[in-house]
Amino acid sequence: MKKPDLKKELENLVNLPQNHTYLLAVSGGVDSMVLAHLFNQLRDSGFEFQVAHINYHLRGEDSNLDQKVVYEFCKSNHIKLHVYDVSEKDQKPQNSIQLWARELRYSFFKKIQQKENLEFLVTAHHLNDQLETFIINLSKAAGINGLSGIPSNENNILRPLLHFTKEEIYEYAKENN
Repeated sequence: MKKPDLKKELENLVNLPQNHTYLLAVSGGVDSMVLAHLFNQLRDSGFEFQVAHINYHLRGEDSNLDQKVVYEFCKSNHIKLHVYDVSEKDQKPQNSIQLWARELRYSFFKKIQQKENLEFLVTAHHLNDQLETFIINLSKAAGINGLSGIPSNENNILRPLLHFTKEEIYEYAKENN
């Protein structure tokens, strides 16, 4: 089986003028840390990026450990980091915590993009996320548009890992420490 070339896929997707700056959504999980690692490798080619991390404090100490991983990566690579610490003032939802978290997250990203004049948001969605979205939309009878899944490039949101499985991303992480 041919090994996936995540770096090449990323280079193809961000084949844009090098004067753009990207905002990477980095949770501290393997997927988004691979994304940050790949972007960091592209810095030699003139690509600049900043990182945004949101700590919901929903998983106890694990949430803080994720934030620490992101912080250490950014610090050691001299990358500007934006952190949003969810607190009591952020009212928790009455129903869907996932919808609430998504709205909070994208609102945070949009504020950073406007403040820092960052044109593109980059997320670490992968093929498994794509399949999950398809199945959820299918169960909701979302129609033909809902069944198309997650686009790799839409409304200045780039998802360069969308063609790779979680397993391929984990393999890359293992090989690249």
